[in-house]
Amino acid sequence: MRPRESISLILIATASLAYEICLTRVFAVQQFYSFAFLVVSLAVMGFAASGVALTLIRNQPSRRFLAAGFSLTAILAYAVINYVPFDSFRIAWDRTQIWILLFYFTAAGVPFLCGGWFIGSALRQAGESAFRPYAANLLGSAMGCLVALASLQWVSEEGALGIAIALGFISAALLEERIFQRSIVLILATASLIFFLQPLAPVRLKLSPYKPLSVAMQFPGAKVMATQRNASARGEVLASGGIHSYPGLSLTSPVPPYRQLGLFIDGEGPYPITNIAARGQEGAAFYQHMPAAIAYTLRPGSQALVVNPGTGMAAQGALVMGASQVSIPTDQPLIALLLDQDLSEASANFLRDQRLDRYPFSSRSMLSMRDNEYTVVEWALSDPYRPIASGAFSLVENFILTQEAFEAGWKRLTSDGILVITRWIGTPPSEATRAWSTLLQALRSQGLARPADHLAAFRGMRTMTILASKQPFSGEELSMIRAFLTKNAFDPVYLPDLAEKEVNQFNRLPQPIYQRLFSALVSKPQITMGEYDFRLEPATDDQPYFFHFFRWAQSSQVLATLGVIWQPFGGSGYFVLLAMLALMFMLSTPLVLLPWLATRRDRQASLPQRRAWFYFGALGAGFMLVEIPLIQRLNLMLDFPVLAFGLVLFILLLSSGFGSLLSEQIRLRRALLALIVLLSTHIGLLPIVIQESLAQPLMIRVLIVTLWLVPTGICMGIPFAAGLRLLEQRTPGFIPWAWAINGAVSGIAGVLASLALLDLGFQMTLVLGGVCYTGALYAAGIWADSSLVKGNVRLVKPLDRSLRSIIVSGFSSSGEWDETDPPQA
Repeated sequence: MRPRESISLILIATASLAYEICLTRVFAVQQFYSFAFLVVSLAVMGFAASGVALTLIRNQPSRRFLAAGFSLTAILAYAVINYVPFDSFRIAWDRTQIWILLFYFTAAGVPFLCGGWFIGSALRQAGESAFRPYAANLLGSAMGCLVALASLQWVSEEGALGIAIALGFISAALLEERIFQRSIVLILATASLIFFLQPLAPVRLKLSPYKPLSVAMQFPGAKVMATQRNASARGEVLASGGIHSYPGLSLTSPVPPYRQLGLFIDGEGPYPITNIAARGQEGAAFYQHMPAAIAYTLRPGSQALVVNPGTGMAAQGALVMGASQVSIPTDQPLIALLLDQDLSEASANFLRDQRLDRYPFSSRSMLSMRDNEYTVVEWALSDPYRPIASGAFSLVENFILTQEAFEAGWKRLTSDGILVITRWIGTPPSEATRAWSTLLQALRSQGLARPADHLAAFRGMRTMTILASKQPFSGEELSMIRAFLTKNAFDPVYLPDLAEKEVNQFNRLPQPIYQRLFSALVSKPQITMGEYDFRLEPATDDQPYFFHFFRWAQSSQVLATLGVIWQPFGGSGYFVLLAMLALMFMLSTPLVLLPWLATRRDRQASLPQRRAWFYFGALGAGFMLVEIPLIQRLNLMLDFPVLAFGLVLFILLLSSGFGSLLSEQIRLRRALLALIVLLSTHIGLLPIVIQESLAQPLMIRVLIVTLWLVPTGICMGIPFAAGLRLLEQRTPGFIPWAWAINGAVSGIAGVLASLALLDLGFQMTLVLGGVCYTGALYAAGIWADSSLVKGNVRLVKPLDRSLRSIIVSGFSSSGEWDETDPPQA
């Protein structure tokens, strides 16, 4: 390969990864979830299909055709996603939606087929030196992370997609020898940038008509007042007379609700923007009828920390209720950018209040700052109501509502401090009840012998509020709480001295189910959680899926309601994952079997097929079962999900690329042993590292993550490259088959990783990844011969030679090193 061909390979890898990340944003904006795990599986399945194509198709297309095909099919995929009317709400009772969904994913997966075909062709041509194009692929993919995140930060989702498409065309142009054809391809690249960077109406991404923003725009006079976007979200501020959101407001309030604006993040919301603080005493009179006001009544003049502040309603409430100082973190920088704009009557001028401190840290980071103490720590109800039947949301991790988060909040309280949590009430009891069980476990873990004396809970029509006091509630404080509840027609659910006659008086239910359930969780928690229909076990940092309520006992009920109720997936998105797992198995089976059937009679196929299948399959599964939990677990350490996703993926891909370059210099089994040791270190020490570093500045945490992941990435990059070289030495021509097996198993493992994270947690998912790499080590011990791999670990000189061979010299036509010491069979 010439240098120009090497650069073309890097560009197509960059474009493929950038397209993958852009696709998650397209799904998040247009539909109701990013489907990140599904997009990852689509990508590796596309690469697996390219291995089949390389094996079965006799007349292979040129790489310039494949590069151009990537960009053209990416344009077609975007058109399909944007214009074919898929409706996720109708999928339970309209079977045509299933076929449309398959059409969606097929169209979205074809660009990965083209990109994988290009890369697989380079691997096959390189032969025993396949580690070089494999390293170029990983290095290009790492660059794709940066390109995608930078593009999404500065331009729209459409523009970021256009940049990925343009890179594919440029990759094709580099391979085109004829000037006229090259000019045509470059014109297509330029046109892609023009049409997508400043998209006209036909090119703009369309929202689902069922998204809250789409519905709110139907209200007469609705108007978008401000827009903002960053790499992880897009936000619109909407002025509409139909926006009224005061979670928990008492129906007895004599003050009419104030006019609000609605903030919609990726079309979801509204997150209300209200100017209570500017109302002075009138604002205080209004906020006294909100549930959290009781904390500031019990602790006047308090210093408060508002966790999950959202658009600031709770912070304003603390100010008008007389708090001496209010601190708020920055969980979503996009909200902070929008609140700083001039938003007319509902302008958030409370941000200029001298008593308000804004910090550029997430809620969890602020809770971990041990030098800060507060009289009130409030978990604000800032997210919109989501019914328990909304399945996909259960797949999203939430590190604010975990046992460790409540413990950190408890530690930040002064000796007379109060912790207050408000959550939505669901039917049957779910969200608020799980918050109660999680808080109870947090208090028990902090050594409270009788947490019941420190707790109170009450409900309105739609919300539940929980109080936890550092000191047991006194008789005077309980009297103040009862007076507050009577004034606002709130029903007590739990008080240390609650009498039966006080329950279920105002917002009446057929049975006092909340009072009975909360009391049972205090007196017999394990039995109660075990017998309840929904999952109420405390959410933890290892399993931070607070909204994952699914139990297998629900299965018959969920299946019985398919096509009957509006929400299709019952109590969770679990069945979505199971359906996707079945789909991946169906797709992967032919991807594995076809190349094997096509080559099984090859006279050179003396390699024990089962061992090779096991080796490359174990590597594919292991990579996904390590990469996905690391990305999601480090969300906690890096504050912002988009930073965690981009940084972790970038470090792993880049260091894996360097590992591939070193694969000739390091014994295969030593690399696998080192990787297993490193994964054991992650399992044992990573939770401690995360907890101890949360209070550090963000740049220090980024440095810690980088130093922590680089050795792991290097070791993860060696086995596949070394295996390709060994495979080519033993059975030439089988590289496409290994490429297909690795991709197919990776696609299955991507969905399995999501299931394992929900049911087993991060640590056990990493254990499964370690088991897969142990299986690869076992296979390598039988299959590999130590004489095939060099034993000396030389890092500086070989790395310099390998980099020059890719960037300057390219790949030699013989498939061997351009310099001395080729590997000996």
